[in-house]
Amino acid sequence: MTDDASLTPAPTAPMRCRNCDTEAPGKYCPECGQETSLHPPSVGEFVNHFFGNYVAVKSTLAQSLWVLVSKPGQLTVDYLAGRKRRYVLPFKLYLTVSIVALLFISLVAGTTMESPVQLDTKPDGSVISLNGMEVKYVGGKFVCAGMPERVCNHLRKRFDHSPGELKALFSDFPQRLVKFWGYAMFALLPMFAGLLKLIYRNRGRLYGEHLVFALHVHTFWLLAVCVLMGSLLLIAIPVYTLLAMRRVYGGRWVPRLLRGAFLGLIYALLMLCMFVFVTLVAVLV
Repeated sequence: MTDDASLTPAPTAPMRCRNCDTEAPGKYCPECGQETSLHPPSVGEFVNHFFGNYVAVKSTLAQSLWVLVSKPGQLTVDYLAGRKRRYVLPFKLYLTVSIVALLFISLVAGTTMESPVQLDTKPDGSVISLNGMEVKYVGGKFVCAGMPERVCNHLRKRFDHSPGELKALFSDFPQRLVKFWGYAMFALLPMFAGLLKLIYRNRGRLYGEHLVFALHVHTFWLLAVCVLMGSLLLIAIPVYTLLAMRRVYGGRWVPRLLRGAFLGLIYALLMLCMFVFVTLVAVLV
């Protein structure tokens, strides 16, 4: 006679999440939300992730860019008012646009832009000039002119016996310059916000509020650099910035123009100093 107890299946161990090890009896973990079933990814799963996540983000990005371009300063106003879900967050928006913009500028610099570095071959050796600064080889000896002595010493140690390496370094100089300028912008952004804090100190706003405005304005500047050229670019950037300042900070036009002029002058000097530094880094590193 068969024992009924022997026919009773042994209790199985409860399913546990492979991500956080929490007991998860259902299809999804109640703690972290990950699926509990283990299976190879299918094509349908990738398609679902694309249309369920990427398209939604893309739609939000498109809306953010439209408001950024069509209504200067409105993204900042909405963010500071707590309306955040409808737009891409300021830093994420700036980072996304900066990556695409710098990649585009780098490609243009490598194909159509004329390099500021001129490479020549002359009877006395290879000559490389950069905006008045010059390095060359005379009788196989490295000669440096128009640069700080410390820079010349660094170049002399590195390229004293290698004309070919020096030419190879400067052949992709525009791309290197764009690459390092992208890093420099992360240092300039907080400086721009600090200048806003200075000229609008009577508004009582926190530094973080000015930083949000700086992120949005710089995002537009990157878009403008990619789309506009020449005089249109020179007009669009200051006009847009003044309109954005009006929407965010308010005030009368005359004080705003004075603040904008001071902001533009000081920030242009900071950018010039940063450009010189970035140029040296692109040459020396």
